Amino acid sequence: MIIDITQKPVSHCWVVCMDALEVNFNSLGEAQAFVGQLKARIDAPHVWPGRVAPANDTRPTPDNQAAYPNGKWGYADRLEK
Repeated sequence: MIIDITQKPVSHCWVVCMDALEVNFNSLGEAQAFVGQLKARIDAPHVWPGRVAPANDTRPTPDNQAAYPNGKWGYADRLEK
């Protein structure tokens, strides 16, 4: 992701450009603070979600079926690794 700060001379505001997304700020300090927080969040360690075990009060459903709360049944394909 390309992150850049530019000034719009006509509107006297600062713009943080993140690829095609633009966010306007009233001052350079606000724009720099936003970019600093954004980069810190991007650089922070992220944990991949693990496999979630079913809750104790659930019951298994037949293959390729999923139960919905309203009592209707829907079908879904099972994903195998």
